[in-house]
Amino acid sequence: MSSMKDLLEKMTFAGEPEQKPGDQVRGTDKVKTVKRTVPYQKHPLQGKLVGAGAAEESVEHIADQLRKELEEYGADGSGMSGVTLQRPQYREREAAERMQNIELDAQEDSIEQQIKGLTQQQLAVSKQPVAPPNPNDPVSVAQAAAEYRAKREQKQELAKQKTTLTAQLAKITPYSE
Repeated sequence: MSSMKDLLEKMTFAGEPEQKPGDQVRGTDKVKTVKRTVPYQKHPLQGKLVGAGAAEESVEHIADQLRKELEEYGADGSGMSGVTLQRPQYREREAAERMQNIELDAQEDSIEQQIKGLTQQQLAVSKQPVAPPNPNDPVSVAQAAAEYRAKREQKQELAKQKTTLTAQLAKITPYSE
């Protein structure tokens, strides 16, 4: 067990100051509240807070660190390259994206209405009455078979149109809401 404790004590974390068991503030610690004597008085637990020295860094030092990170990660070929858009360019791009979304929504609505219309047409074709054939008359049987065949072909054609429209809708919205 002591080897684990030794191992944990030897571990260091990059950029973290050396800490001892009493360095952190616990919820049970009492804080002395005193009346301020100067405008920028130190916090009563400043010596115990983790990373206590970070608040004392200068703004210039932080700005230099930020510039270095942007140079490193903002270089060509990185994930942040080309992010330096000015506000007007950003607003124009957002407006263009909004207009594109509005157009896509209108296309979606149009296609959905067409699909509903085709579904209603399929239902109407299904409900069309077909005269029952006279089993003794071969002409009547042939006419009824032709009517059933025409009805089936019409329903298949409407189904193909619906499939095409559904595929177009899937291209516009590749995700389901």
